[in-house]
Amino acid sequence: MEKLNQYAMAWWKLSRVPFLSVGILPLILGFVLAWRLGYQGPPGLYILSITAVILIMWMTYYLGEWNDLEGDRVNQNFNRFSGGSRVLVKGVFPARYSLLLGYGCLAGAVLIGVTIYFQYQNDFRTLLLGGVGIFFGFFYSSKPFRWSYRGWGEILVGFCYGWLPIATGFFLFAGFFSRQIFLLSLPVGLSIFNVILINEFPDEEADRAIGKRNLVVRFGKERMGDVYIGLSILTGLFFIKMLQGFGWTPHGFLALSGVVPLLILWNLIQVWRGDYRDLKKLERLCRNTLFVNLSVTMLLTIRVTIVSAAPQMSIHSVILNLVQNL
Repeated sequence: MEKLNQYAMAWWKLSRVPFLSVGILPLILGFVLAWRLGYQGPPGLYILSITAVILIMWMTYYLGEWNDLEGDRVNQNFNRFSGGSRVLVKGVFPARYSLLLGYGCLAGAVLIGVTIYFQYQNDFRTLLLGGVGIFFGFFYSSKPFRWSYRGWGEILVGFCYGWLPIATGFFLFAGFFSRQIFLLSLPVGLSIFNVILINEFPDEEADRAIGKRNLVVRFGKERMGDVYIGLSILTGLFFIKMLQGFGWTPHGFLALSGVVPLLILWNLIQVWRGDYRDLKKLERLCRNTLFVNLSVTMLLTIRVTIVSAAPQMSIHSVILNLVQNL
């Protein structure tokens, strides 16, 4: 029984179950946006699409554990949010198990995608959305592309955990793409970009040693700290604008939403002071950056849920208002 508990805990860590939220919540945001515009579907489609997204994320995580094992072994500065799950490094499971799990999740995601296409949404864009997620996730750390080793990983994370799940959740029920998808994805995508960016800070030495040339390795922590600050400011501005774009906001919800800019401000102060040089403070910064992303997505979902009418926004007007407020 003790051995079983050990394996169950190891699987939980290897699968990074709590971090599945960064993909599931944007998908639900897409569901809710479609629902507010009057588009709904059978419960089976909701369940299958969520399962497919989970499998694609697991595929990415498992293959990443296998492909990044060399770097994880030499990494001495890891924390709860970086450096892998440490399960393979500790030898709890043979490394090949992670590879097999990754390919198993790939097969499951493809099977569910085909099922959705033939039973629910027989539009070629259904397969395209799923295929894009699988393609970028599979080659995030796998050869020959290895996006995370070439400085493209951060951008793809912003896209695959920002626009893509929101667009997928909306399209599966509406059958078309709306401009609101792009607007809502801006603060979500920018904030998740910062999550992966700050998580690379503690891994810099290990990544440099194995030739993993992500943005932090290429340009250094100071420059990427400036990027983090800039994107955090944009995240806050877009988040506020999205709340305003839905019209009147209940005062209670407005007060709750104030958590996001306050947390962003605190993160900015920490980065500006160079607190990322202290490993304990850096771990808290990684945690708080993740909180920003999750809070942004959840609050936008609640806002779309309680809005009395569909938002009437244009990309031009939102960007123009942002520029005027700078």
